[in-house]
Amino acid sequence: MFVVNDYLEIKDINIPHSYLDDFKKAFSDLLENYRDRLVDVSVLHAFNGVPVHDCDQNIQQILSDLGFSSMGDGERYIRGGIVAPSNRKQVNRMLFHHHYLHQESRWENETIALENSNELRDDFALRGRCEMFRVNLSSMVAAHQLNQGSNLRGHLVWAKLQHFRKLLTIRNVPIEEEDKEIIQFFREHSDPDVYMERNALKRSDFRKLISPLVRSGHLIQDYRGGFRTVEPLENADLWEIKRKYLSDLVKNYPVITLKQVERLAGSSFSPEEISDVMHEFEEDGILIKGFLVDDLRDICWGRQDMLENLKSLRKTRDLVIPPSDPLIHYFGGLLRERFGFGSAYLVFHKEEPIAAFKANTRKDTIELTDFVGDSDLEREAIRVMKEFAWEHDMPLTGKLYSRIRSRMI
Repeated sequence: MFVVNDYLEIKDINIPHSYLDDFKKAFSDLLENYRDRLVDVSVLHAFNGVPVHDCDQNIQQILSDLGFSSMGDGERYIRGGIVAPSNRKQVNRMLFHHHYLHQESRWENETIALENSNELRDDFALRGRCEMFRVNLSSMVAAHQLNQGSNLRGHLVWAKLQHFRKLLTIRNVPIEEEDKEIIQFFREHSDPDVYMERNALKRSDFRKLISPLVRSGHLIQDYRGGFRTVEPLENADLWEIKRKYLSDLVKNYPVITLKQVERLAGSSFSPEEISDVMHEFEEDGILIKGFLVDDLRDICWGRQDMLENLKSLRKTRDLVIPPSDPLIHYFGGLLRERFGFGSAYLVFHKEEPIAAFKANTRKDTIELTDFVGDSDLEREAIRVMKEFAWEHDMPLTGKLYSRIRSRMI
């Protein structure tokens, strides 16, 4: 018996028949104790050396009372989850559709895409979600009254003040005594030059003072270069705000694992908090849990309404997910395991990831610095990358790109 991929794998149970009644209660308590370790799905192969499907009626009744049922493969029983595997390509298709990357769900232009986004890191994260891109993000922040600050994953993003107030409330981090003077100053003023003059500070020393406060969410920078203090939401129920944030987070993912939610939510949420909320959604019938993807052996949580409509969408266009896109955290495990990158551009062809690359984006070019992909699909990967570069009006360059092209000739 061992834990693997967030579920309990039980190869065999050896119990004398005279102790079956005591076993039933003790084993039930044992399985419940594993829930404290966020493991509430169990898979059983055999009982007293006999495959579970071949056990006598007495054993079958005990296993049924414990919550076990057949997995449908004639070999194993499962407790705490279901077996309803969906096609990985179709899952990705629904994922892209609900994140406005699918050709049928992209917004008409960048203004509408911006209005329907909670936070954005750069133009790359915005461009893929709209059909027409006329004005870049930096040119729109003034009109939309956006500020730049740190999100729950520690990245600098553009968002409205109310969004940063919610993030600060979720962080629930008190202000240090030595920082209160800075916080009070930027409640009343926004010009950093005034603060530096009053305290005879160089800009580098000023940056050292405010950087921790920007990272903790207490300060944000507006589109004019000034700073302002962020106040937490008043009379807020912290748990209710966290629950609502997680609800908004998971509602657009047809299938997601607990580890993926942790990466997407950030360090302000403990695994126990995430698990409690996911179980609430399961009890409400919003989510189902079990083996939900045909090529994945991890326990997943899924939106049943989305999974029932997987076949209703057309195939997704080939695309690239940049490292500034929130979806890259969803594919973070795959990016590390298959391509060896912690953060990179991920290339999709026929709704499957076929390559990943790193690049410098300077002087309006995408300079390729590293590339890992399937050698048989290298030509297709380069084609998708060129389309991505063309869409952003930033040509692909670099010695590595030249070498790859020379191999393809």
